[in-house]
Amino acid sequence: MAINSTPEEHEEFRLERLAKAIDDRDYTATEIDKKFAPGTHGCHEAMHVACIINDLVDERLCSHPAILRNAEWYRLAAEAQEALWNLYQAIGEKHMDA
Repeated sequence: MAINSTPEEHEEFRLERLAKAIDDRDYTATEIDKKFAPGTHGCHEAMHVACIINDLVDERLCSHPAILRNAEWYRLAAEAQEALWNLYQAIGEKHMDA
């Protein structure tokens, strides 16, 4: 079954996960801003992870024979890779400007 979340559902889930991250790690919202805002090591780490996962999806998933032989699977894998690349670029733009 495919997942097709709305932007509102994504935002609700993001806020739930943010609250959990604050609670689990005993961070305040201010500490999260200081540790993970653009220009910080935490932001650089997120950008690096996006790059690594993008490469992994491209090299291992998009070139896997099971994926290559099925047009729908390839399209989905390629969309995932493109989304990760776009995430990497979006983080990088803000991070490098800071």
